[in-house]
Amino acid sequence: MNIEIIHVWNDMNDRLTNFVNGKVNDSELTKDIVQDVFLKVFSKSDTLKHKDKLVSWIYQITRNEIINHFRNVNFYNPSIEIEEEEINKIKLTSELAECVRPVIDSLPQKYKEALILSDIENIPQKEIAERLNISYSGLKSRVQRAREMLKSTCEQRCDISTDVYGDILDYKPKKYSKKYNEDDNCNQSCN
Repeated sequence: MNIEIIHVWNDMNDRLTNFVNGKVNDSELTKDIVQDVFLKVFSKSDTLKHKDKLVSWIYQITRNEIINHFRNVNFYNPSIEIEEEEINKIKLTSELAECVRPVIDSLPQKYKEALILSDIENIPQKEIAERLNISYSGLKSRVQRAREMLKSTCEQRCDISTDVYGDILDYKPKKYSKKYNEDDNCNQSCN
């Protein structure tokens, strides 16, 4: 299990760092909180009952560490509170991300790269455009096209309910379709 945790941690580290920094807006504090999360995840891994919920569990620990930090400094800021509704949205999004990853990997390389950098690693699009040596508007189009391709494929495989902001409210795999193989990752991991 520890090797699996290290592998998942390496995959999630940038996303967690961006998530925490979005809440605390302090890069040094973010590093401390992410480090504390890693230590808790690693030391408490034996308490995880459902190993397939590892990503959601890591996010829950991360949210708790953020909340604990603000409790410890006796600082109250309503914009920092993480409400139950937000927790459920993040949980659903991270669970769905597990079955969406193979779909992302199947995208043509230029769309896959743009989508991962923009939406998974949360790198600003202007920086991505410079990195890929394309125009900013060209990158925006590429990311939009990748999102459309991803959405189309996911809608063929899963019923996904979203709110007006596009946040995931619920999802479930569609009944088996001959178009997709029985060992389709989405149908397996979303069940």
